[in-house]
Amino acid sequence: MAVYIARRLALAILTLWLVTIIIFVLLRVAPGDAVVAAIAQAPGEGALTVEQVDERREALGLNRPYIVQYADWIGDLATFDSGTSLATGGSVWDDVAPRISVTLELAVFAGLITALLGPTLGMAAAMNAGRPIDHGIRALTVGLMSLPQFWVGLVVVIALASWFGYFRAVEYADLWDDPQRNIEQTLLPALILALRPAALIARVVRASALDIVSSDYVRASRARGLAPGTVARRHVFRNAMLPGLTVLGAQMVFLLGGAVVIESVFNLPGLGRGLVLGVSLRDYPLVQFMVIGFAATAILINLGVDLAYARLDPRIILTPVAGAARP
Repeated sequence: MAVYIARRLALAILTLWLVTIIIFVLLRVAPGDAVVAAIAQAPGEGALTVEQVDERREALGLNRPYIVQYADWIGDLATFDSGTSLATGGSVWDDVAPRISVTLELAVFAGLITALLGPTLGMAAAMNAGRPIDHGIRALTVGLMSLPQFWVGLVVVIALASWFGYFRAVEYADLWDDPQRNIEQTLLPALILALRPAALIARVVRASALDIVSSDYVRASRARGLAPGTVARRHVFRNAMLPGLTVLGAQMVFLLGGAVVIESVFNLPGLGRGLVLGVSLRDYPLVQFMVIGFAATAILINLGVDLAYARLDPRIILTPVAGAARP
């Protein structure tokens, strides 16, 4: 196990390094820069001369060779320095820190809904294969997987305002200051964010459970007189969740990406909305730091899924010995 974790950590470091190169290059080849974006956001500065723009670009270090900019950024990361925001002039961490709790709360709520709703629908469909409940769940999951999240969010917002007179609060309420209002603002976006991942997991669990139900050991368990609920819980669900667990880990990463859209639709001041703002302002240090944070989180989630996979299925060999036969 220790060797396996060490190898995965080494691979994680390599992956993060590749991510730093990709995000650095993509930001630099995108049209515009921080100075031009700042001028566009400040109408009173629209008359700056070319010389003044060049002076600002030099002051921000944007005129240095790309390799020097990249080396300085990597050096800052190595010393746990988040850098300085080009838009605000303050620490990137000071801009990011207040947004973490918002996105984390949204992701936790959405993750819990996904983990509960997806396997439940999948098992319900598998244990009632061919019946109306199975057809209904399959149609529901296909529909949820086909609808864009931003469209669902907009429709829900319009429907609540038109039919029930419910309007979202403009100012975000912190969980510790006003728990009730915070949950009202967060629970609905979390539910919409979780619908597509839950539908995908439900279909994976259903397909896996159907294969397991027809296996010999399940039929033998039924022949021994075990109750259907016991068979489903002990033999079908645990094995059906193995492929579902892999999909669940991937969808947890998807939740972070989906937060970019959902936070904008529901006016939540989280990391996703901050990332959109940073890209529009060409705030390179802010965007780079946030992308690296998303990538590190995704890698840790995938590592956790691999370890949980091995825990659920003892047949998995994490550190195979050379020449040893696999079961």
